[in-house]
Amino acid sequence: MSDVIASSGPVYDTVDRPAHVPQAHVIDFDYLHPDLTHRDVYAALKQLHAGPDIQWTPRNGGHWVVSRAEDIRWVQERFDIFSHEEFFIPRGAVPVVMPPLTVDPPLHARYRAVYNAFFTASRVSAMAVRARALTIELIEEMRPRGRCEFLREFAHIMPVVMFLGIVDLPVDNRQQFIEWGAGFVSATDQAGRDRNMQAIVAYLSKVIDQRYANPGNDLLSRIAAWRDNPRFNGDEELIGMAVLIFLGGIDTVANLLSFTAWHLAEHPEHRRRLREEPEIIPRAAEEYIRRFGLSNTGRLIVAEVERKGVKMLPGEMILVPIGASSLDDREYADPFEVDFDRPTTTYLGEPGHKHFRQRPA
Repeated sequence: MSDVIASSGPVYDTVDRPAHVPQAHVIDFDYLHPDLTHRDVYAALKQLHAGPDIQWTPRNGGHWVVSRAEDIRWVQERFDIFSHEEFFIPRGAVPVVMPPLTVDPPLHARYRAVYNAFFTASRVSAMAVRARALTIELIEEMRPRGRCEFLREFAHIMPVVMFLGIVDLPVDNRQQFIEWGAGFVSATDQAGRDRNMQAIVAYLSKVIDQRYANPGNDLLSRIAAWRDNPRFNGDEELIGMAVLIFLGGIDTVANLLSFTAWHLAEHPEHRRRLREEPEIIPRAAEEYIRRFGLSNTGRLIVAEVERKGVKMLPGEMILVPIGASSLDDREYADPFEVDFDRPTTTYLGEPGHKHFRQRPA
């Protein structure tokens, strides 16, 4: 199945402003190379709020950008206009279908069902017990030294080991998996993105074939079994589902944990509250997910639409930066602050989760 990926020559260059794009809505914004003058990617995202609510950048082939929570919510709800078929900007940069991420409703549900059995309440509860035990083990190893390099010694171990258990892949290959996943997500050129994706696809293709022939009680075996589903449309679906779960398990959680640990390291008052009031830990976790929203996904515009003084046309792309919506001061008072007592609110979730998450006060 390794032939399901091939570079399609996406356009990373700047392009001229189309006639229908108002000059007042044009910004110079490259989400792949944000302005890190303040050494903070979230400060770079917040700068988007200084301009119109809907903007257009000539970077990466030219695309629209929404940064306010109400507009991101609107885009996420209107799959009839903003399709998930293309989720990366520029178009063609990731020529691998990744169901259910790259499939719009109602077909989305058939692929989502493949994953659902592995994330029932009982399975998640069992995983939580294992995650806690592994976390304690890793911390006890660090304790005698009184310090650690968090990313290498924790964030790239705990969630990755948990993920490898779900898919039954060898823990001994953890470092290689991390290099492929981080190399793909962090690549700043198409050659790097293709190189790492090709390695991931080649590896997972072999595993899928093996699990189809000799299935086990793991998520990759369930994905491999999709070949026998009457709705099966080709091996690209299998490898896409496997790649999606691979990237989510290897990279996303590690990044969120790292941002959270970084904040706690610099804010002893937050650490003290978590020690003294362990009952607020669930609220604190939700607040960190809000504060450090990670995804920057794209949508393909499939129908002409007008909003807030701009007209968007079919075939154009629009960027949906969750991190910017999390910093929207129209929705959140002092959005840069991590507030464990933040009033009840809804906020936008990451791909693969519900669009909105709500926590109790």
